[in-house]
Amino acid sequence: MKLKTLLFLFICLSLSACKDDDNEPGGNGNRPETQAWIEDTMREHYFWYNEIPASEKLNYANEPEAFFKSLLSYKDGKNRGTGHQYFSYIEELTGGNTRSSINESYSYGFEFTGIYADKAHQNILTLVLYVVEGSPADEAGLKRGDWITKINDNAVTDANFPSLSGGEACSLTIAKWDPDTEKFIPQSEKINMPSARQVEDDPVYTWNVIERRGKKIGYLLYNHFTTGKSDGDTSYDDHLKTLSSSEFSGVDEFVLDLRYNNGGILSSGILLCTIFQPANRVGSKLGHLQYNDKQKNRTRDFYTSKEVLEPTGKNLDLKTLYVLVSSSSASASEMVINSLEPFMNVVVIGETTVGKNVGSLEYTSDDKKWEMHPIVCQIYNSANFTDYANGIKPDVELDEAFTYIDSQTVSPVEIFPLGDPNERLFKAAIDLIDGTTTISRSLNTPTVTYKKAPFNSIDRKAIGSVVINK
Repeated sequence: MKLKTLLFLFICLSLSACKDDDNEPGGNGNRPETQAWIEDTMREHYFWYNEIPASEKLNYANEPEAFFKSLLSYKDGKNRGTGHQYFSYIEELTGGNTRSSINESYSYGFEFTGIYADKAHQNILTLVLYVVEGSPADEAGLKRGDWITKINDNAVTDANFPSLSGGEACSLTIAKWDPDTEKFIPQSEKINMPSARQVEDDPVYTWNVIERRGKKIGYLLYNHFTTGKSDGDTSYDDHLKTLSSSEFSGVDEFVLDLRYNNGGILSSGILLCTIFQPANRVGSKLGHLQYNDKQKNRTRDFYTSKEVLEPTGKNLDLKTLYVLVSSSSASASEMVINSLEPFMNVVVIGETTVGKNVGSLEYTSDDKKWEMHPIVCQIYNSANFTDYANGIKPDVELDEAFTYIDSQTVSPVEIFPLGDPNERLFKAAIDLIDGTTTISRSLNTPTVTYKKAPFNSIDRKAIGSVVINK
């Protein structure tokens, strides 16, 4: 009897030891529910699933964000100044995400970049790039081209620069750049900024049609590929359709401004392509999505169609499209450029784009606490071209706000309203259409230069990739 008891205890202890081993890093016998969902979904759908570490090398005790990141391939994302930034991401749906940008609920409603005001690179001069209508910044009177020199009478620094995305009510000291004297002119009145709040950033930001030498030139600044204000809403796409058949009807040339556009939903990109491409190519295959080899339907084609334009849209039947871009233009912006190039002349003006030739899908955990956006496919155009992972190089290299002396040294230029024919990038496109000038990076050699600060609030809005409609 004693021997049986000892044998029973030995077996129990052995089983207990095995169970404890499964819960140690590398064990997977009792994976936490969330980590199990992450791993199983990624091993099935992640584009680089074959590079996910073996289960025994994973630490299931890690929090979901860290566990998710441990599965990612180094091919996923980009090396930026702050390190490797992955395109795939996971976010908690409860518990309060504290990031703030125009696309989120807590914002002043303006985007910005900056330069260092001193050789010690301590103080920052912050340039306002655009202001959302109806936002706290708009109500306070902040304008594109304003330079913020102080926040609550304190110099702007690396530490407080991010707070310009959103925070409590504050006062901003403003200066204007005088291109003739190459000096910043302080303004006597301060901007009294209300507290940040929820801001609606309509992607159809501004538009214009101008006449030049007998030609009608259309212009559209489009800031993100979003169908509407919420799931099931198509108001933003509907706005694009209405403009195509009203304001833009009969244009001879068109300038599409994607300089602030980090990307978004594939279907909105298809809509833009349908509006701009030659009429005889509507209905053609734009490209395809290539998924991993575990998927039954590994390749998915996508097309333009007349149905996409219904009920109010119109194809503009263009032969050439001028696209304005920046180093923040990415994802669906690049997809539109790449997809249209086999059908028409696409002239790119600006800076080399980010280089996101991949797409993601959204997955939500059963408990509705986590939302995962892994890269699941690569995007090709109809000519099977996808090699823009290093970005799309512009035909005309130009920055909207600075003359670059070298990669880090810049001189400010005069800033005009977006859509104004004198605005630097728009004017470059107009000059190409007119054939009146040869575009150069700088017409005058600046004598006053600054180091570019490694910040750009536009990049805070970035999503991982083209969002694929399910």
